[in-house]
Amino acid sequence: MELEILRGIQSIANPFFDFIFQLFTVFGEELIIIPFLTIIYWGYDKKLGEYVGFSVFTSLLLNNSMKDIFKFKRPIGEEGIRSLRVNTATGYSFPSGHSQGAAAFYGSVALYLRKKFIYIISFAVMFLVGFSRLYLGVHYPKDVLVGLVIGFFIACISLKLFNSVKNRNILYIIVFLIFIPFVFFEGSRDLIKSFGSYAGFILGIFIEKKYINFSNKTNIMSRIIRILIGLVIVFALKIGLKMIFPDKSFFDFLRYFIMVLFGIGIYPIVFKKIDFSERNK
Repeated sequence: MELEILRGIQSIANPFFDFIFQLFTVFGEELIIIPFLTIIYWGYDKKLGEYVGFSVFTSLLLNNSMKDIFKFKRPIGEEGIRSLRVNTATGYSFPSGHSQGAAAFYGSVALYLRKKFIYIISFAVMFLVGFSRLYLGVHYPKDVLVGLVIGFFIACISLKLFNSVKNRNILYIIVFLIFIPFVFFEGSRDLIKSFGSYAGFILGIFIEKKYINFSNKTNIMSRIIRILIGLVIVFALKIGLKMIFPDKSFFDFLRYFIMVLFGIGIYPIVFKKIDFSERNK
């Protein structure tokens, strides 16, 4: 049944749609989500950035844990299925990581800002990311549907916890501890990367709050400069560390830990060197 649905969707395939849906699917990947998250955290609203980060990193942990538990195969290679952008189809199929990540990220932004046009844009992007995974032939419909539902559910629960728990560091540590057994039971490399990202997030938030406490209330030029410089360094770290470190699971953990820790808890240290409005306080 699901294969028939995929074949039906792919019956509309043409070069234009190939381009469009490969473009849409990027909105559920690091290439887009990392810059958006850093723009929010460094340049718009630090509290929103912290909440969205908590939602997204928790979603990543749950998604990759579920993939390791269910071990459902992808439709890649099935008769009549044409699969594109398979380099983004890592690990198992259920639930869809792109769909769940998009729902957690864009859903979190919409829930926090509570503006009608943000809801419309966010849900449109979530739908298009999910549909793109079907058109590209890398997921079954159930993978996408469950991914979208879980991702948005995590966004809702994360917001409730974020606003109600006084000591968020304790909340973050509890979530961290919950997923330790999944990592050691049969953790895939994707789960280990997610675990490293979450660990970097926890330590980064602790360092920023205790020792830095930067402000988003600076002039627009300072914020643009901090975002541009920071993005260059983050992606340089991502690429450079991959080239330097051995191709082992532990170094996957370390690479993502360093990248997220830098972005959240170390790079903000230099803001006072860049932001003239803060330097003159």
